[in-house]
Amino acid sequence: MKKRFLTFVLTVAMITVIGLAAEAGTTTKQITITDQDTQIYVNNNVIRLQENEEPILYNGRTFVPIRLVSEALNQTVQWDGANKAVKITGNTGTSTDALTQKDLEIQNLKLQIENLNNTIATLESSADDDDKISDLEDDLASDYDYLEDVRIDAIRLAGDEDDIDVTIEVNLDDYADDWSDLDDNDIEDYLEDLVDSIQNKLSGDTEVEGEIIDNDSNDVLVKFNKYGDDSLDVTFKDDDYRDSSSDSDIETIEDDLEGNNFDVGDLTFTITNVSFDDDDESVTATLEADDDDAASEWDDLSNSTIESDITDICEYLADAFEDDADVSVDTVTVYFYDEDQDSIDTFTYYVADNDLV
Repeated sequence: MKKRFLTFVLTVAMITVIGLAAEAGTTTKQITITDQDTQIYVNNNVIRLQENEEPILYNGRTFVPIRLVSEALNQTVQWDGANKAVKITGNTGTSTDALTQKDLEIQNLKLQIENLNNTIATLESSADDDDKISDLEDDLASDYDYLEDVRIDAIRLAGDEDDIDVTIEVNLDDYADDWSDLDDNDIEDYLEDLVDSIQNKLSGDTEVEGEIIDNDSNDVLVKFNKYGDDSLDVTFKDDDYRDSSSDSDIETIEDDLEGNNFDVGDLTFTITNVSFDDDDESVTATLEADDDDAASEWDDLSNSTIESDITDICEYLADAFEDDADVSVDTVTVYFYDEDQDSIDTFTYYVADNDLV
């Protein structure tokens, strides 16, 4: 590197300064500077220098033209002669600002990735739930394909582990008679088992709502729901297809008759169980003696007394079901037991013939 030591008498500048010395109150002096070959880099790019733009060294500091550096940094340089000021304008953003902006962009990208991952996880979870529901639907269609003699056309599920809707389809164009033979207990037992299977597969807290529909008429036959561990609630809406109200009446009559007392001769008996069979149109009742030595005293009764009193009991039971439940009763069978629950005798009464055997 070559160095040239020069003594400059800055003629034009000094003349100007001298001309203003009186006004500005400044002084002038000669200075010694070092002119040296120095390269300037801006953002790792070398700046091409004109001959009159070479840097100079003075008092250990390197001086370069301000316009040269500013314009290399994409700044605009203006000389304000009136105010003797250099004005630099343009993008003054620092590298720190740029880094901050990059950090913000990176954070935004990370947030977007996190949101996408959450969306993917939700979709995968939803797909798993759909698979579980679909598998359960297949299992139910296989395990609950008949309600007594009524064929189930389809069982459809919709929802998730928290809430599930169930649609059970039957076709009463083919199974009208079989449906009419059902009683409320048949339907309730079927639904109880089916809902238990759903909750066992999903969760004991699953809320289940559903209906049985006739896909021939689109009529809703039965609605049901079970919320978590609450009891199953069933509402029957199939009066046009099945006289479900009589089933409820029959149960009420059975409950009312149990505990009633009847006399045969001097012996008193209490009904401990009574039931009506809709298929056979028959009533069956069990009566137990309230008196001690009932079997011995029974043997002392006359046949006419026994026949008359038991006929009255059977007619009373038949009338209770026929009048209050509006059903036909063909036979009434009564079983008599002593105080030790040993059998005393059994009788069957034929209602239409008024015949006791």
